[in-house]
Amino acid sequence: MKLRAHVPTQQYGFMEIEGDPEEAREIERLYNHYAETPVKFKSANSPNAKRVECLVGGSILYDPVAHIYTNDAGDDYLSGSAYAKQFDKPFDMQAIASKMEAKSGVPASEIIAIWKLKGQASASFGTSVHEAMELFGKHKNACIKLDKEYHVSAIPVINAIVADFFNNFKGREKEEALYEPMIADHKRKWAGQIDRLIITGDKKCVIGDYKTNADMTPAKIETYTNQLSFYASIMEAGGWTVEGMELYHLDTTWKTIKLERKAIKE
Repeated sequence: MKLRAHVPTQQYGFMEIEGDPEEAREIERLYNHYAETPVKFKSANSPNAKRVECLVGGSILYDPVAHIYTNDAGDDYLSGSAYAKQFDKPFDMQAIASKMEAKSGVPASEIIAIWKLKGQASASFGTSVHEAMELFGKHKNACIKLDKEYHVSAIPVINAIVADFFNNFKGREKEEALYEPMIADHKRKWAGQIDRLIITGDKKCVIGDYKTNADMTPAKIETYTNQLSFYASIMEAGGWTVEGMELYHLDTTWKTIKLERKAIKE
């Protein structure tokens, strides 16, 4: 599904912008930058939205297909990835592909198709790893009681990745952790899910996030620092103390990167 907006920029004139549902806030930002009359997008009546109880913030409506968070009034909530994305340098896909076409002779449309397919494959792999980590961490004890290994991924490669995460870090398997807890701040209309929340004490925690992209550049670390700082702000608004933030990067093996908290721009 695509979202499309005609933005009235002047009398009898408009610009058209298009994006996926999770990019609704960026479309809203562009609309309000160029249009004479601001708008506020709502995501009410989403057929896939389900009410989810939050670790902090009561409950929220979440559409797992479009990755959209809303309240009962249909107000769209800002997610951690969307918050972090607004500070990234824009990637002009069409312009760069056109330059590559002029140099290589490969049509820009094919270059863009390659990029998109590569991105989809990477995203699918990342989702599989996230779900396998959640399966192992969240349901291991129950599966032991069942005398079954349902908590282990049926895909050998993914299973090895999960085992590597826990086996190569002394003490990690003993950590008390929550997997994919939903969090929300209804006052600021912020929400998200934390990959791995380590409980270090009474309402004390360390926020962990898995990343499976090939390269971990300084720019990407900056983006992920913004994302986890966003989650930390929601947790603290809910009465928790955040004692640290960790990035778990899968390269040939898992590496842990300690992140320094950044101030949130509201």
